[in-house]
Amino acid sequence: MIIGHKAQQKKLRLLFEKRQIPHAMLFSGPGNVGKRTIALSFLKMINCEEKRVSCSGCRSCYEIDEKIHPDILEVYPENKEIHVKQIEKAIEKTSYKGIKARHKGVVIDQAHLMNTQAQNALLKTLEEPSKETVIILVSEYPYVLLPTILSRVFRIKFLLVPSREIENGIKDVSIAKMSFGRPGKAIEYLQTPEKKKNAEKEEKELRAMLKKEISFRFSLIKKVTEEEREEEFLNCWLKVMQEEMLEKLRKKKETGALRLALKEVEEAIFLYSKTNTNTRLLLEKIAIKI
Repeated sequence: MIIGHKAQQKKLRLLFEKRQIPHAMLFSGPGNVGKRTIALSFLKMINCEEKRVSCSGCRSCYEIDEKIHPDILEVYPENKEIHVKQIEKAIEKTSYKGIKARHKGVVIDQAHLMNTQAQNALLKTLEEPSKETVIILVSEYPYVLLPTILSRVFRIKFLLVPSREIENGIKDVSIAKMSFGRPGKAIEYLQTPEKKKNAEKEEKELRAMLKKEISFRFSLIKKVTEEEREEEFLNCWLKVMQEEMLEKLRKKKETGALRLALKEVEEAIFLYSKTNTNTRLLLEKIAIKI
């Protein structure tokens, strides 16, 4: 299911209709907004055997949906990193003639987690692109990628989706509001009520913590790390602060301190996603400053 991003989808459709399909693309923006889903939908569209609109009914679209298409490869991080061997495998696959697809495709999810060797290996392919292959990088932190890679990709930026559009897509007001512009989260909560319940508990816990003294904050952070739910806690923290930022902007209040705090949380999320840093110390550091 794709919710929102009509302008981005229109741009991709025009590229296809004009036969100006880039050999390498970068879909950047917040997590859980639908970047990877739209990347796969684009690969479906340019390879569709029927209407060429990502029909999901033809053999090609079906195989991409089921992740069994021989010419479409998805690359994901392994232990918080995308290794050079993963990229080399993808490059080797694109070097062969396609079995079924008009355009072979590679989607590299969380591309910012490619290590230096992996990025350099990818760069060699981008310097000598194949007309039959489309490589799509998906990333929340594109600035981590090598400038030489950024200079060789067609960039499409994704933003948070308005709650009304999410509500229209999933027909649930409370979940639409709770997902805070992230259709992926909305669908996840809709399909897995237990995750919605846990997220509500997480947010209630966090909001209570922000009103308490530092000893209480440290106690809660200790509990969070012992239960290994740092990622959920950080993402909830980011959501709460983004909501507060929007509220301050609506009321035209000063946001300087909040912007700095928001940046701290964003950096913490990035460090957590990319390294094996001591997350308890990371969370305590933010708790002291906010």
